[in-house]
Amino acid sequence: MKMKILSVANQKSTGKSTVCMHLAHLGLESDLRVLLVSLDAQGSLDLVFPQTDGAAPGLFASHLFQNVPVSGDPEYISERLAIFRADESLFELDAAPDSYLRRLRDNLKQYENQFDLCIIDTPGRICMPLKASLVAADAVLCPVTMGLFELAALSVLWKFIQAVKQKGFNTELRILGILPNRINTRSKVELAALEGLRKRFGTAIMPEMLAERVAVQQTLTRQRPVWYATKGAGHQTAGIEWKNVCKAILTKLGVL
Repeated sequence: MKMKILSVANQKSTGKSTVCMHLAHLGLESDLRVLLVSLDAQGSLDLVFPQTDGAAPGLFASHLFQNVPVSGDPEYISERLAIFRADESLFELDAAPDSYLRRLRDNLKQYENQFDLCIIDTPGRICMPLKASLVAADAVLCPVTMGLFELAALSVLWKFIQAVKQKGFNTELRILGILPNRINTRSKVELAALEGLRKRFGTAIMPEMLAERVAVQQTLTRQRPVWYATKGAGHQTAGIEWKNVCKAILTKLGVL
């Protein structure tokens, strides 16, 4: 199976890294070989996948924007999981010219026989690394929360994604969907905002959604998916919800 590349993209804080972490764990549980690319210089994804004792250091994510072909490997966390970790040099790439855009795609090609699934965690702003992830990806997933600023940012990103396709940077890019995330199901305001979003974007909004749950935040500290070692009804509900959503995403991507 040829490696599928998924860009998890949006502006602001919409839970991208949390979604990436859970997708990676489900991929591993499904016997997939998973490659992570941490393009957000803040390194949120790196925190939930710490370096293992004795692991050899790998290339950083910024190295993937060097002239092709880049030489070296990602850092292996386990036999079937590797990561290109974020580094501060990514900040310097924010305003890089369009000549850099295809470097990420071209450099990732050399790993396509070593992995089944590549997940790219993107910066929370419109910049060259975000655009490069869309050029490299087979599909893009956009988590979104119901905040005023986050919804406004989604509109900007949506136009940006369409431009990447229409201007020929990646005409084959599939929009996997907009994923409602961290939804307060007790809030009439948020539920109304979600309904408005569904009317505006139609079938681009995934039918699944992820509710705001304490168990999800707690599981990040444990560096485990929320469905791992569940305790209590609330935790079990969160685990089932997240695993089902992740299964739907990876199935739609074509790796399950």
